[in-house]
Amino acid sequence: MRFIALLLLMTTSVNAWADGKAYLDLEEDQILSVFNKPGMNWKNCSADPSCRPVGWPDRDASVEVISKPRKMKVEDPYTGTMQMEEYVQIKYSYVRERDGITYTQQGTGWVDAAYVSRSKTKAVYGAADDKSEYCPPMQKSTTGGGAKEVQKSLSGIQSAIANKGVKETAKALKDSVGACVINPKNPPAAYKGENPFDSYVLPHLKKQAVPKVTREDGKMMTQQDLITVDALARTMYAEMARCYKHGLHYPMAVAKIAVNRANTESRHKEFIKGSHHGGKSDLAKVVTTPSQFNLWMKTHNGQKNGPLAHALCPPSDKNKPFWSGAKPSKEEQDIWENTLRIATEAVLFPKKFNARTSQLKQFHYTSGMDSFFGMKQVFPWIADRKVSKNACVQVWDGGVK
Repeated sequence: MRFIALLLLMTTSVNAWADGKAYLDLEEDQILSVFNKPGMNWKNCSADPSCRPVGWPDRDASVEVISKPRKMKVEDPYTGTMQMEEYVQIKYSYVRERDGITYTQQGTGWVDAAYVSRSKTKAVYGAADDKSEYCPPMQKSTTGGGAKEVQKSLSGIQSAIANKGVKETAKALKDSVGACVINPKNPPAAYKGENPFDSYVLPHLKKQAVPKVTREDGKMMTQQDLITVDALARTMYAEMARCYKHGLHYPMAVAKIAVNRANTESRHKEFIKGSHHGGKSDLAKVVTTPSQFNLWMKTHNGQKNGPLAHALCPPSDKNKPFWSGAKPSKEEQDIWENTLRIATEAVLFPKKFNARTSQLKQFHYTSGMDSFFGMKQVFPWIADRKVSKNACVQVWDGGVK
C-alpha cells in the first residue's frame, strides 16, 4: 500500500507540469525568451544553427505547460560547466503595443522550468497590488481595528511607493554604474595591481559625476555611495548571475550577508583583507576583498580567473559588448537591471532593505556544500521567498554548532 501511494505521488509530481495553467516568475518589466527546442539559453542558441527564439512572453502572459519536464545536461553560460537543468514546453499568449497598435502573439516553445510557477508570484520590485499614484479614501473601521486596520490597508500602497523609489533611483544610476573597464574581446593577459576593483574600476568612478539622487534619509548621494553601489552590483552579478532565474532572493541573500559583515566592526579583520583605497566604504571593501569573494582574484588555481571579467565588464549597456564579447541579450540586461536595483536598495535604502531581509542575520554562505565548519544551515525568507536552493545559496549560522 505504501509503495502504491509512493508511486502515485511520484507519478503526480512528474505529470504536474502538464495539466494546465502556469505563470512566469519574472519582474513586471521583463521578458523570457521561448525557444523552438529544449536545452537552449541566450548563449548556446546563438551557436546552434537549428535554434531560434519563437516568443518573448512576460509575467502577465497566459501560459500553459504542455509537456513533462525534460532533464538535460546544459553548459552553464557563466561557468562553462555542464549542469543538469529541466525544460518544459509551454503554450503562450501575450499582448504587446507598438506604434499605437496592439498585437497578440501566440505560440508554443521550450523554456527553462526554473522560470515557471504553478501559482502567481509577487514581483520583488513590483507595484504591489496598488498603483503608487492612487490613494484610496479613508473608510471608517467596521471591525474596531482603528489605526492598525488603516495601517494594514495602506501597506500595499506604501510598498508600491517604496519600490517605485528604488526602481527610479536605480534607473537614474544606470549610466553611472557598471561600466565595462576592459576590452571584452581582448581582455588583459594578466591583471594589474593588488586589488582589481581599485586598479580598474575605481579610476573610472572617480571621474564620474555623482548622480543627483537622494538617499532614503533625504540626504544626497555621495561619491562613496556611488562606489559602494557599483562594487556591490559587480560582485553580485559575477557571483550570482546563474541563479537569478531561481529568484531575486538569492542575490539579495548574498547582498545582506555582505551588509552584515560590513556593519559588524568586530569582524572586519575576518572579512576585510588586503589593501583598499581609502575612499571605499566598509561595504565596498567587504565585497571587493578577493579572499572573501574570489571572483576578484586575478588568478585561480594558477590560471587567469574567468569570473573577474564578468565583474569588470557586466551587461550594463545594451549597445556594447559585455564579458562574453557580444551585445547582451534582453534576459542578460534584465539580470543587470535587477542587480542594480538590489545594490541601490541595499546602499541607498538600507532601512527598507534590512526590513525586507530581517530574517538573515548570518555572516557565511556557500553553494553546493554538505557542511561548513560545523555550522547549522538555516533557511531565511526574503521578499516572501525561502532561501532553500543549495546549488545557489546556503546560509550558515555560526552561533549553532
